[in-house]
Amino acid sequence: MVKTELFLISFLVLQFGGLYTARAQGVADKPLITVKEGAVSIEDKGPYYLVTLDYTQGTSPKLMGEEYGRCILRIEPDYESIIGYYMFEIATLEGLWGNTIPERLKVIQPQLEPFFRNELDGLASVMKGSWSWNKEEIVYCFNMIPDLFRTTQCSAFGCWGDASENGKNVAYRTLDWFGGLFAHELPAIQAVTRIRYPGKTIYLIGALGNLACISGINLSTGIMAGILDSDVSGTDYNPDACRSYSFDLRKALEESATSSMLATSMTSLARKYAFSHLLVLADEQETMILENNIAGAGQTPLRALRHDTSALNPQVSWSYKHMIAAVNCFMLKGQIDNYSNGKYAKINTGRWSLLLEKLKDKLNGNNHKLSPENVREIMCSYRGKAPGSLLLNQGDLYNLQTQQMILYIPADRSLKAFIKPKQGKNPADPAPFFYTIPLIP
Repeated sequence: MVKTELFLISFLVLQFGGLYTARAQGVADKPLITVKEGAVSIEDKGPYYLVTLDYTQGTSPKLMGEEYGRCILRIEPDYESIIGYYMFEIATLEGLWGNTIPERLKVIQPQLEPFFRNELDGLASVMKGSWSWNKEEIVYCFNMIPDLFRTTQCSAFGCWGDASENGKNVAYRTLDWFGGLFAHELPAIQAVTRIRYPGKTIYLIGALGNLACISGINLSTGIMAGILDSDVSGTDYNPDACRSYSFDLRKALEESATSSMLATSMTSLARKYAFSHLLVLADEQETMILENNIAGAGQTPLRALRHDTSALNPQVSWSYKHMIAAVNCFMLKGQIDNYSNGKYAKINTGRWSLLLEKLKDKLNGNNHKLSPENVREIMCSYRGKAPGSLLLNQGDLYNLQTQQMILYIPADRSLKAFIKPKQGKNPADPAPFFYTIPLIP
């Protein structure tokens, strides 16, 4: 990139960054309101938006998207500017500016399920676009970030049976996600989205206007699912014939009666994805980690479920039954070692070491069983006096990039979620920022 282009990007980041920083400082002063149109409602809960999309009265996905879009613009008139600038930041940091992201989108977009395309087309139809993206790019790119960019570092944990103090499966998922450089755009528009269908209800925990499954719960089956990245160094990005794995996960979550059925759907060789990734899956019986090695690298490349007793690569230390954990790497025996090698080895090994250390302490102090609060404390741990940058420190489980955390007990349909404060600062003690999310059909 030539110096002129670098200067222009720096200038735009500083100019627009100042604008949105000023805007973000006043976000806490907004009055709490609820907007409704047709089958859609958005309620400002303060820390997050509660969205309801009600398909029980026969609304078409295209109309649902239109009504949702109009509600978004009423409750957050600057919505397009917020996410447009947010994606500009990501593209700039990833060195993907120019027409790279729209070109990637054009390749993957046709493989989206028609139902989801209709939702997004309806949403886009009421938008105008922003200074750097047209209205279709605004909506589709924001919804397909996991398929177009690589911006996440996450972790997960679960315990059940003899390892659980209450005997129930306790599942935990941490979403480490880029929130924005200056104005912290993503914290300002976090949302819990309830989608009501005849006979079932789905919850998506993510952001306003995002209809993919970043973290999701099927209230009928009790299954929880969430995405985690698993970068394989040296792999070239190739979106040809690829699908969106976060939208495929939503469909699988909506339609699968069991976790194994969901895993079978997501590991189908007929489904090609642009990025290797993990999925954390939890039901009333156990928590599992699905390892989707799309790169085909390793002695025995796998797209398969990892259980608590699965054989693991020799680099990974784990000896606990009825418990499972994950950072951003593969662990099944024969998979490529992107745990102790590759771009994120330091982050992966650092978080894994901290998790094992805290897990041992909690088990020794609690008769070798974990309560839900024990699980939360383990996954909210960090090494210094305050959570540090995940990308710069030795690997904090709770860190400055942590956007959301979910503590979920499937048997009780009980959900508590940490929602990053809108000002974008992660407090040393995140406990007050865990909110009980009522899961209502």
